[in-house]
Amino acid sequence: MIKIRKYTILGILFIFLIIPIILGIFNNYIYARELNLAVIFVLVVGTTFFLVLNKLIEVYGYDEQSFDAIKNQDVINALINKDNKSVIWIFLPMIIIIEELIFRYYMIGFLLNVVKLDVISAILISSLVFSLFHIHIWFRFKNRRILLINLGDSFLLGLFNGYILLTLGLIPCILIHFTLVLILYYNIYKRYTK
Repeated sequence: MIKIRKYTILGILFIFLIIPIILGIFNNYIYARELNLAVIFVLVVGTTFFLVLNKLIEVYGYDEQSFDAIKNQDVINALINKDNKSVIWIFLPMIIIIEELIFRYYMIGFLLNVVKLDVISAILISSLVFSLFHIHIWFRFKNRRILLINLGDSFLLGLFNGYILLTLGLIPCILIHFTLVLILYYNIYKRYTK
């Protein structure tokens, strides 16, 4: 019942976050604004960095206690139990879209266009708030290692996706975020099932 309520709330939030885009709020961040070799280089190097970081997190980041706790995460649990694939293919993308809309699209758009901050400050603030948002992980797992991994990883992802938003737009941010999270969770699942 709690999961159904949680996913219903996510669906409603998703709809409310899409409405301002339809109305044209900050829609200059939806599409690519700049595409050149430097942007492609940052995209490739950044994505490679996160793939390597995810592998390091998977191999060295979790001790036995934190590994035992993280298996209860919704996506990993769905992979382990081979059930509820809607968590992986509907709700995980929905959560990631909501996070990218709030912490990249709206927050960076607001900080740049309304508050009139410079780009670096806007990305740093957005990344810090995105990272601090993940403090909720503590309340779920009560594991300092899992918390620190998620705070650091989400801050770095916030920096990277902030740059991607301002150059390539919102959709690549969502795709990068979803792909990296899914790969990390899948690798943790594979390690757990060894």
